Amino acid sequence: MKRLDDALTDRDGSLYIEERQATQLLEEFGSPLFVVSEDQIRRNVRRFQTAFSTGWTQGPVKILPAAKASWSAAVQSVLASEGCGCDTYSPGELAIALNAGFDPALISVNGFPKDPAHVRHSVEVGARLTIDSLEEIDAIEAAAKATGTKAKVRVRLKPVLSGFIDNTEFASEGLIPTDLATLAYKGGLGFEEAVAAGKRVLASPHLQLVGFHQHHGRHDASLRYWEEQMRAYAFEIARVCEALGGYRPKELDIGGGYAIPRDPHNAATDYTEPLKLSLFYMLSKTLKLAGDKARYKVMTEMVDRFIEMAPKQKPAPSIEEYAATATSTLTRELSARGIDTKGVMLQLEPGRSIHGNSGVHLTTVRGVKRVVTPVVWNIVAVDTTEFWLTGGRYEHHLHDFRVANRMGAACDQKADIVGASCFADRLLPAVRVPELAPGDVIAFLDAGAYQEVSASNFNALPRPATVLVSGKNADVIRRRETLDDVFQRDLVPKRLGREKAA
Repeated sequence: MKRLDDALTDRDGSLYIEERQATQLLEEFGSPLFVVSEDQIRRNVRRFQTAFSTGWTQGPVKILPAAKASWSAAVQSVLASEGCGCDTYSPGELAIALNAGFDPALISVNGFPKDPAHVRHSVEVGARLTIDSLEEIDAIEAAAKATGTKAKVRVRLKPVLSGFIDNTEFASEGLIPTDLATLAYKGGLGFEEAVAAGKRVLASPHLQLVGFHQHHGRHDASLRYWEEQMRAYAFEIARVCEALGGYRPKELDIGGGYAIPRDPHNAATDYTEPLKLSLFYMLSKTLKLAGDKARYKVMTEMVDRFIEMAPKQKPAPSIEEYAATATSTLTRELSARGIDTKGVMLQLEPGRSIHGNSGVHLTTVRGVKRVVTPVVWNIVAVDTTEFWLTGGRYEHHLHDFRVANRMGAACDQKADIVGASCFADRLLPAVRVPELAPGDVIAFLDAGAYQEVSASNFNALPRPATVLVSGKNADVIRRRETLDDVFQRDLVPKRLGREKAA
């Protein structure tokens, strides 16, 4: 048995998710299929709790996993049973968090803009509201006054990461410095607005300022990025506290953005690619003068030699390394600026790093095309689509993958793994694979965060099911859609002669 992860193993050439064989899961629940490991989620939460508690000894540590990464009711119930809090963004996520049983005092209500009805409900249930615009303070204060409660709020800061000007891996436009990308993002208040918000809250009899919040997200996987975030956060906290007359926070939320070990984020981006393709194109145009036969021969050799993609080989830092860097830097920098952290609760809101490696997406090969002339290329069609892995498309993912029923097979050829939609749907472009045939099962690893929850119905395709595996148990936690599900929101005006769309 070879172990790929805590929950993933290779047993005699077959992929297992905990104690369930991947191919047997497809036989039982159908293909394609999202599979989530309950054990991996619990392990990740406990590692975060232990690692950050070890580094932050001044006060309690609370993990508030981001609901947006995987908001199914069953997954959120697992997190609630681990004693976590919850980072929510929308009214729907707040409803899921409450139904899952999270302590409302540990539900972080983030986002900009916030609907007034959402603000009122958050105040009524006693959740923490993160102020992310001056306009929303009126709504929070009105809700607190109307309900006779004192709303607990934090101010979201926008620390300037002037010490980290490396390229952000979020941008699809090209090479953009991270400090500028974080300033352009809509979340967080600049210094002047943060001070204005703090003063209004402190002056209100209906509001209580409990601390500060920051979140920059996964711009870079390095520890140096986290060191700069915490340095900049401490600097911003100190000057806002000073401007508020020596205010002392009780809670500090450092957000999320920790990479997962295999880290598919931005792995599909090659910043030298435009130059390479330009040269390739110019060579192609020039070779046209030599005739089609010569041109295609050279093009085939060029494609075979230079066009290839592969998942990242270097693992991201561990949870423990992230925790040590973040807590030591924040402690040191706050102390240097005279901020007393005794008794202060440290909160963090990881999303991808809790859920990413807990999820596997299984898909079955349905057809293989072998182009042999005028160039050589292989196209392998599977029964899933990029529209069911949309979160990864936004983040330019290139997932690590395995052929689940032939784990030890030699990857001796290149192919495009393409999906079932009418788009090009290149899920795994120009990757090394073994010789594949219909019926083979491909497992997309690290598909537990932002993937299933962002799936759409493009081409009127019913979305796959999701199962939760725990040991030998496997339970459907989100059923496979039917065509009736896909069309249930459609209405056709009677004047068109039909009452139903399909």
